[in-house]
Amino acid sequence: MSQEAKITISRSSYSREKDCRGIKLLFSPNRCFAFDGGEEDQRALAAIARFIKSKKGFALAGCGELTKALLEPQLGLTAYISCVISDDPKLIGRELAGKPVVSVSEIPQDVRAVFHGQTLTVKRNYLARKIPPALEQFGAEVLTETDLEVIPSRAWFSDPDCIYPLNTIPEIEFLPNQDLILIDCPARNLSLMPNGLAYVYNALKNADIVFQTVDLDIITYHRYHTYRLLDAKEPLTTPKGKPMRDDPWLAEYYDDWQDKDVIAYFNPELEEIVEKLIAAKPKILGVSVQGCNHLFTEEVVRRVRLAAPEIIVLAGGYSCYQSTIGLNAFPLADYMCIGEADTTIGGLVEKLARGEKPRDLPGVMSVNDTPGWTFVDKEVMPMQLDDLAMARYDWTDLKLYVNHNHYQLTPIIATRGCRWSKCTFCAERFYWRARDPKLVVDEFEYLHDNGCDLFMFNESDLNGRPDLLLAICEEIQRRKLKIKLTGQLRVSRHSDRKFYDALAAGGFSALRFGVDAWSANTLKLQMKGYTVPMIEQNLRDCTEAGIYTEVNTVLGIPGETDQDILETIDLKAKCKPWVGRVANINTLMLVVGSVYWEKPEKFGIKFHNATKEQIFKRFPRYIPDEFWHSEEPYIDGKVRLERLIKVVEGMKAAGYDVGPFAARVIDKIVETGTNAADWGVHIDVESSTTGTQITMKEKGKPAAEPPIRVNCILPQETAVRREPLVVIRRNQEFYGIFDPPVPAPAQPLTLRSIPRRSYRAIRAIVSPPKIYRSSDLDQINFRVLTTDKKIKKEFPRQARVEVVRDWAPLTRLIQENVHGYNIVQVRNLFYGIRQGFPFDKDRADLDRYEPKICFKGPTGKSVVEQIEKSTGVQSNQVSRNAIQLTQ
Repeated sequence: MSQEAKITISRSSYSREKDCRGIKLLFSPNRCFAFDGGEEDQRALAAIARFIKSKKGFALAGCGELTKALLEPQLGLTAYISCVISDDPKLIGRELAGKPVVSVSEIPQDVRAVFHGQTLTVKRNYLARKIPPALEQFGAEVLTETDLEVIPSRAWFSDPDCIYPLNTIPEIEFLPNQDLILIDCPARNLSLMPNGLAYVYNALKNADIVFQTVDLDIITYHRYHTYRLLDAKEPLTTPKGKPMRDDPWLAEYYDDWQDKDVIAYFNPELEEIVEKLIAAKPKILGVSVQGCNHLFTEEVVRRVRLAAPEIIVLAGGYSCYQSTIGLNAFPLADYMCIGEADTTIGGLVEKLARGEKPRDLPGVMSVNDTPGWTFVDKEVMPMQLDDLAMARYDWTDLKLYVNHNHYQLTPIIATRGCRWSKCTFCAERFYWRARDPKLVVDEFEYLHDNGCDLFMFNESDLNGRPDLLLAICEEIQRRKLKIKLTGQLRVSRHSDRKFYDALAAGGFSALRFGVDAWSANTLKLQMKGYTVPMIEQNLRDCTEAGIYTEVNTVLGIPGETDQDILETIDLKAKCKPWVGRVANINTLMLVVGSVYWEKPEKFGIKFHNATKEQIFKRFPRYIPDEFWHSEEPYIDGKVRLERLIKVVEGMKAAGYDVGPFAARVIDKIVETGTNAADWGVHIDVESSTTGTQITMKEKGKPAAEPPIRVNCILPQETAVRREPLVVIRRNQEFYGIFDPPVPAPAQPLTLRSIPRRSYRAIRAIVSPPKIYRSSDLDQINFRVLTTDKKIKKEFPRQARVEVVRDWAPLTRLIQENVHGYNIVQVRNLFYGIRQGFPFDKDRADLDRYEPKICFKGPTGKSVVEQIEKSTGVQSNQVSRNAIQLTQ
C-alpha cells in the first residue's frame, strides 16, 4: 500500500498556506525513458552525459536501450566510455557503437566506475552483483541527485510498499553434466516453499547421482512482481490483450494458469528455460506436476523434446497420485512416480543414469512397462515418516519465500494422508501416518531461525490424532517459540474448549474446518462422522479460545433434498457468531479417487449419452456437470446451481464474510461451470472490492428477487497510472501531488474493507482519519512538473513543507481492553495503547509517550507481557491467546 501523506505548503514570502494530499513516490529508470527521440528523453540523456563526463574511467554495463542511447554520437561520450560490460555470451566479443562488449572478467584495468544502461531492475541486478565491488556503480537514478528538473513526470510512481528491489533473485541457471535436473514450474499458491519438492530433494541426496534442483516458480514470481511494481510503463496484458492479474499466484486465480494466453505472457521465461536446459543437456529431466503448473510444465517439456529427444522425462507430484490415471496425468513423461516418491525415486534415477530401461517397478509407471502389468505401491509407501529427513530446502535461499507485499506463509507437514478417509466426495483418501511431535517442532525451530514465523500445516486431517497435535503445541511452548500457526482440521467430538485453548497457547491463530455438510442428512450422506451439535460446539469453542475460524461447504451431493438446503441455511445462520468467513463453497465435483467416482451406481449417478467407461476414458480426472446427474431425488447441474444461489443468499442475509477463493469459486460456477444458458437461465455476476453480486433470472424476464450481494474482498487490480503535477523532495524521500487531488481511499474503512473483528476499534481509532506526524517543518525546494502557470503560482518553488504520513489504512485493532490497553497492529509491529489516549504510530516509534502509556513489540503477546510486567497485573493467558495475529 502506498504511503499517503498530508502536505502543507507555506509560501516563504507571506503567510498563505495550501493543504494537499500527497503520495510517497519512487523513481523508475525504466519508466523515465520513452526512447522515442523526444525532448524529454534528450534532456535526461544530456544530464546523464554531463554526469559521466564529470568523472573518469567509465564503462557502460548491459546492452539495453539506455546503453545504445548513451552511445549516440550527439552526446559526445565516445571518449569517456572504454567498453560495454555484458553477461550475455551471445554479445561478448562483439562491438556496440564502436565499443567492445566484454565479460565481467575482461573489464579493463583503467575502468573505475560503471554506469548501468539496463533499466529493467532484475536484469540490472543480475549484472550488478557480478561486477567487482571495487568499482563504483551508477544508474539513471543519479538524475534524482544531480538534475531533478529533467526527470519526466512518467518516471515517478507511488511507492508500492513492496519487498523490491530484491537483489537475491536467482538467475535461471542449469549445470552441465547432470544425471538429473529437477524443476518446479510456475505456479504454486503465493510464494510458498515447495514442501513436496524438498522431500524429493532429500531422497535424491541419498542416491548415487549428480543432480540439480531449481525452483523456477519462485524465480518467475519475483521477476513478475519486480517488473509489475517497479518497471512496467503500462498495466500488464497477455499477447491477446487480456489484463494480467496483479498477483496470478493467489489461490483464487488458479484457473488462470490453464489459459494458454496467460502462459504465453511468460514466453521470455519459457524460452530462457528451454534454451538453458538444452545447453545443459541432463540425462534426465524431472518435473513436479500439479494442476496449476501443468500447462507451463508441458510447454517446457514439449520444447525440450523437440530439440533433445534423448533426454528422459521423469514426472511426479500431486497430479501423479492416481494409478488409475497413470501416464495420462502427464503423457509427455517416460517415467512417473505415483504418489509419494520418497522411496522410489532414488533407485529409479540411479538405473536411468546408468543407461538402463527399468520396467514394472513398484510405485512407478513407465512407457516400458509390460502390457497388462499390475501396478503396486503398498510396499514402497513410506510408513515411518520419522525416517524421512526434515525439509531444509538447502538447495536454495529460504529468504526468497516471501510475497511481494512482505507476507510470508511457510508450509509444513505433521501427517500424511487422512485418518478418516471416508468422505464420499473427497479424493484425498490416503493411508494416514504421523511424525513425532518433537521432530515437527525441530522443523519449526529450524525454519524460525531462518526468518519464518507464520506456518501452515499442509494437510487435510490435522487432528487425526488430537494427542499428537497437543504434544506439538506443548513442545512449542516448552521451547518458547514465538510462532503463529494455521491449518485445516475435522470437526471432532474429541475437540473441546480445553483442546482449542491448548492450540491457541501453542500458537494457532486461525483454523479452517472442513464442515462441508450442514444438515443431519447430508452429514450421513457425506459420511462425515460427526453431528450437527458437534459442528456448533467445535466452532464456538474454537472462536471463544481466540482462534479465527473458516469453513468449507459442499452442495449438490446425491440424496440431498430441498429440506437439507433449508437446514444448511439455518445452521449457517446459527453458527455465524463463530465463523470468521467462508473459505470455500462449491457444488459437488465428480473427481477421480472419490467414493462417488469409484461406485457411481451405488449413489444413483447416471451419465449422459455415453457409458460409464466412455465417460471415464474421456474425462480421466473430473467429469463436467453437463455429463452426469444423480437420481432419487434428481439432481443435475441446474439444481446444484440453484441450491448454491439459495445458500449464498442465506449467507448474505446472515452477514457472512466470503473469502476471495470462495468468491472466485462462486463466480466461476455461476458464469461458466454450469452451462446455465442451456437451461434457459441468465446469470449476471459483477465483482468489485466491496462484494460479488449475483443476479439469476429466466431469459426474457426480469429478476424476481433483488440481486444477491456477498460481502467479500477481491484483490484490487492495477489502477490507471497517473502522473504527479508536483514532486517534493524531503531528505531522501519524494512525495507527489496529483491533479485531480488524491481522493479518499476507494475502499473506505467499513465492515467490508477490514477484518471483521477489527472494525469496531478501527472506527474508534481512525474515524475520522487521524494524521500522524513523521517530521518537523523544513524549508526546501521542490519541483513543479506542469507548465500550467496557475498551478505554478499555487506551488512556489521555495516553501516550507510539512509532510505528515497517514498510517490509518494500515492500522488494525487486535484486541480491546487488555488490562486497560488496546492492542493494535501496523504492518508487522504491535502496540499497546492505554484506553482513553489517541494512538500515534510515529510518536510511539520515537518513544515520545509518557511512561506506561504505550508499549511496542514484534508480536501481540510480547506487548501484553510488557503491559503485565509494567502494571503488575496478574498474567491472563486467555487474553494472550485471544489476540488475533493472522494477516
